[in-house]
Amino acid sequence: MRRVLCRAVVALLLAVTAVPAETFRLGVMHTNDHHGHLLPFRNDGRDGWGGVARRRVAIQRERADTAYQWLLLDAGDVFQGTPISNLLTGFLDLECMNQMGYDAMCLGNHEFDFGYEVLRSRLADVNFKLLCANIVDRERGLSVSQPYCVLRRGPYRIGIIGVTTETLPGETHPKVKDSVLAYPSPIVRGLASYLRGSGCDIVIALTHQGYQRDLALAKEVPDLDLIVGGHTHTKLDEPTRVGDVVVTQTNGWGRYLGVLRLTFERADKTQRFRLAETKNEYKAMSPDLPEDDGLKAFITDYDQRIKQEMSKVVATSLQEFSVETVRTRENALANMVADALRLQTGADIGLFNGGNFRAPLAKGDMTAGDLYSVLPFDNFLVKVKLTGAKLRECLTYGAQQYGDGGFPQVSGLRIRYVDGKLTDVRVGTSAAAAAPLDDARTYSVVMTDFLAIGGDGFPLKEDPYGPGYTGMEQRATFAQWASAKRELSGATDGRVVFEWVNQKDPGLKD
Repeated sequence: MRRVLCRAVVALLLAVTAVPAETFRLGVMHTNDHHGHLLPFRNDGRDGWGGVARRRVAIQRERADTAYQWLLLDAGDVFQGTPISNLLTGFLDLECMNQMGYDAMCLGNHEFDFGYEVLRSRLADVNFKLLCANIVDRERGLSVSQPYCVLRRGPYRIGIIGVTTETLPGETHPKVKDSVLAYPSPIVRGLASYLRGSGCDIVIALTHQGYQRDLALAKEVPDLDLIVGGHTHTKLDEPTRVGDVVVTQTNGWGRYLGVLRLTFERADKTQRFRLAETKNEYKAMSPDLPEDDGLKAFITDYDQRIKQEMSKVVATSLQEFSVETVRTRENALANMVADALRLQTGADIGLFNGGNFRAPLAKGDMTAGDLYSVLPFDNFLVKVKLTGAKLRECLTYGAQQYGDGGFPQVSGLRIRYVDGKLTDVRVGTSAAAAAPLDDARTYSVVMTDFLAIGGDGFPLKEDPYGPGYTGMEQRATFAQWASAKRELSGATDGRVVFEWVNQKDPGLKD
């Protein structure tokens, strides 16, 4: 009996000593790739989805949970995507973030789309931290915005590092590449170590570089506790754990509000906090959720001023066009636009990136506002001369962009990929008339100035204002064609084929 009693006492003592001396409960709400979606929009066949007035109510409800200390973070690409956002060059988006009470945001590549000077002027508009550690102003030799910040929650210090995709110069306005220098994200290692050494209890990387790069960063920098990411619009079922680092992202457009509840524990103040428990929810901003009346009225005032111009009918769509698979499949909307721009410029071939086409087009009247959502980027068309060999190189690179913004959408071409490798290229507008690509021949290829300078990593270094500059803006050029056409329809015709024979389609879930 005495032996049993001793064992019980030992077990009790061990249980008592195992109880952590200190617990910190941190709540992190997060968004990414908002892309100007201030107002509710159509999603999954339903109108009235999302919008910042609805998001504000959801944020306030989560903050009511006082068991956690809360942060509200955004992982970039707030700008660019809707008429109300674009015409106000991001001002209204940032002001709504002020009203929702964001704590920090990292710069995305599209924050630079209106030009670097416009972005710099916007820095004064925010009441929260705009972060970017790895993009440097060429002229000043300093980061384009604050590299990191330290926020206090109760007695604890939280360091947040901003990271923007190192491919920025090829993923925004062509003029920006002359204003900034981009450095790889491993710069985060030094900053994370510094923040740990300076007394931060928790270290977060707020990144706009893509999910796969975030996973690599989590392996490279174990000093991090959390990576809140964006750029690839990745929809996760649950955050990913890489060692002790949690990696999360919330799709895009404000469809969801990421709500992450983290419980950290440590034995004493000399130890690093360790993650003990994670609770996560990607809260759908569905039409049945209420909206904040004040923020809704604030946006409506601006919206009414813009609607009159944006409500002008350009043409009528005879069908509904989707962009759901524009980065993994041939797309009917992209086909129609690419064909139109090729015809309008008289080019042999049209080459566009799937990320150029941003929103679906509903059946019925297509207004100027609808067109602005479909083609939000103010890119000009460039008609360049490319040899067949160079074009083949570009299309070969396009295979690597499966699932990303650089996925090729074309006109005047028939291309086939098998297991991610280019196997056939033919020039022509139909299967019957198409002839094999001649590597020695020179073709005229119309594309956006974004793509011509090597956007999305394409192996191109054309001068967007050189001999190929057309002076034709892509949205206005398509509007001119559509207006003359009056009725719009389109289909896929097998011009871009990806086959998976010996490999699994990476776009399919297990």
